[in-house]
Amino acid sequence: MSPARRVLFVATLLTVAVAASGLGRWQLRRLSARRASNAVLRAAGQLPPMQLPADLRAGTSIDSGRRVAARGSFETQDQIVLRGRVQNDGPGLQIVTPFELDGGGVLWVVRGFVASPDAVTPPDRIPAPAPGSVTINGLALATPVTSDSGAPLQHNGVTTWKRLDRGTLARLRPGSLPVYLLLAGDPTGPGRLVTVPPPTLGDGPHLSYAIQWFGIALAVLTFGVIVLWQDGRVSPRRREAP
Repeated sequence: MSPARRVLFVATLLTVAVAASGLGRWQLRRLSARRASNAVLRAAGQLPPMQLPADLRAGTSIDSGRRVAARGSFETQDQIVLRGRVQNDGPGLQIVTPFELDGGGVLWVVRGFVASPDAVTPPDRIPAPAPGSVTINGLALATPVTSDSGAPLQHNGVTTWKRLDRGTLARLRPGSLPVYLLLAGDPTGPGRLVTVPPPTLGDGPHLSYAIQWFGIALAVLTFGVIVLWQDGRVSPRRREAP
């Protein structure tokens, strides 16, 4: 291997190894952030359930991960459909319905899951929630703020969203709270749908991904050392050859 090719070879290997190592460190940072978030959610889940709207009138804020009992009524006019969901190994949609709290304020509620073969097209009929004033229970989670307004998509005349977006919900229903409720219960409850299970609080795949990236970095460096060592053994023989 000529000196120029050797320099290029080493530079390429170092670039790949540094990039892989950087991705491994990024996954470790994501793991740390996830563990910190999980700790906050677990702590909030240990607190007594909030009572809405009474606790709101008392000035108590709703933390993500807090259990909530709310009194009010469902309003299906501005209902949102979240596409691309899977539950029990089947594709489908999640139905999110505004819930008008007694005394004011809007709590958006993930009522539940409905099956859809393409996870985009809603069924012809979505069961309506219980009418009138009802009490619901569930888990409060922070509504994300996205850069694409939740990625709305119109298909066959129906708009679906990829994710919830705080700004979109506030435009649809002024007075929307910064959290949404993951409804608890079963299809016989006020939501009238198969409820969505709460998110798991595990570490996720970040540690295994980090190990893979660090392994790639090590493998690249090992490969480089072997190639350079073998080239170093061959080069003197070439120079000594008549």
